[in-house]
Amino acid sequence: MVLDVSLQTRSACVICGAKPDAVAAVAISDAIVLRENELGTVVTGKPGELVIDYAASFDGPVYDVMYNVRTGWFVVTIYHGLEPPVRWDNRPDANPGYPRVETVLGASTPTSILLALGIDPAELDYAPS
Repeated sequence: MVLDVSLQTRSACVICGAKPDAVAAVAISDAIVLRENELGTVVTGKPGELVIDYAASFDGPVYDVMYNVRTGWFVVTIYHGLEPPVRWDNRPDANPGYPRVETVLGASTPTSILLALGIDPAELDYAPS
């Protein structure tokens, strides 16, 4: 899949413990690509509200990653089923919208978080600023 370069926000999610065929059985779209990694399944493209469907369907956790190419905003929303989500956000002075966590799988920078989640930074056009 080639990302539309006109899109400024890139997204991916990782559904831990789920195989791509199980993820596809819950919900699939022409706007996403599924691939397996050692944590479960990586969904790239525009998963949108499918992330919530995945979180409700799998034990997870489900990590929803968004990166804005123009602003450098990088955020990971972490879902554990239907429990209230938590969020890692690189904007320390901003309210992240959910309770803040300091690390994701022990990682505390966007690059290390992507690597911990098994997401290639190039999949999000991520380049550290």
